[in-house]
Amino acid sequence: MGVFDKQTIIGFTEPINYEIIEENYSRLLEILSSVMSDLSKRNAVINPDAEVLPINEFASGAITPISNLDVFLVIKSPQIELNTVKITKNKFRSFWERLKLAWKRSRIKKKRKRRNKKLNDQTTLTSQIKGKYDINDLCLDLVNNISNYITPLTIVSLTNAIVNITGDDFTFPVNIFPAIKKGNVYSVYNKILNKFYDYDFTQRFENLRRVAFGKEEKVLNLIKIYNMLYFNLYNKHLYQPFVESLIYNLPENTFDSDDIYEIFIRSINFLNNARWQDCVSILDNTLPMFKDQRLNMNLYETLDFIKNVKNNL
Repeated sequence: MGVFDKQTIIGFTEPINYEIIEENYSRLLEILSSVMSDLSKRNAVINPDAEVLPINEFASGAITPISNLDVFLVIKSPQIELNTVKITKNKFRSFWERLKLAWKRSRIKKKRKRRNKKLNDQTTLTSQIKGKYDINDLCLDLVNNISNYITPLTIVSLTNAIVNITGDDFTFPVNIFPAIKKGNVYSVYNKILNKFYDYDFTQRFENLRRVAFGKEEKVLNLIKIYNMLYFNLYNKHLYQPFVESLIYNLPENTFDSDDIYEIFIRSINFLNNARWQDCVSILDNTLPMFKDQRLNMNLYETLDFIKNVKNNL
């Protein structure tokens, strides 16, 4: 018998106490409301009326014991994005200036004095631009100010422009993504890639509601199962728009049963033989899944996951 027998699969669908979910979300809202109020008093760029938007299982309701509480902290400040973009452009320009300078120095030593002047001028320009308040400054301010509202046994840290909170204050690990709202689009900064990515979840939630209509509990339980399977196999979380895309592409007759284990078996059999070129992203159903980089999974990783699940049933 495999690792994931019928009893284990069904156990993955056990509901989480709603009071625990509500306590965690309310606690996060309380902390962030206080923090944004504090920051707005010291910085005119910050608007205290920030929105907290759940973006993963806490948005769909498919919450499991291994879920993270991931939210967009929606800032109404285009100036922050503008300042960040300027820094990004300047970093790129500065890199090439330094590269050209190093090459020239190795070739023509007699021009060293003039080249050093150019380098100093460039350094001054960089410092002036960094003097403006950008997304990196906001992240650091969030970390420093959140630490004033959490208990000593809770840790707040920063990873790739994402604020992380773990410890006694929350049952679930918390990840806060500062986001700039522009109409229906949320712009989120990726520090590693030095760029903003735009997210419009309107179609995602419309598509999810459409596929779940009349079978909401079955769809949410199936999402829970795949989340738990992935975590048990890889010890990391499955990105929610990706697993929602898997569910979105299942044929309607997958759900023609009241037995969630039978529904799961039908789903994994379909995915194991899927024509992946026909599968679309739930974020944009005109876009093939593996052409949507926002899903954070490539075809090789997907096939490995499906194969791993099948081998352990």
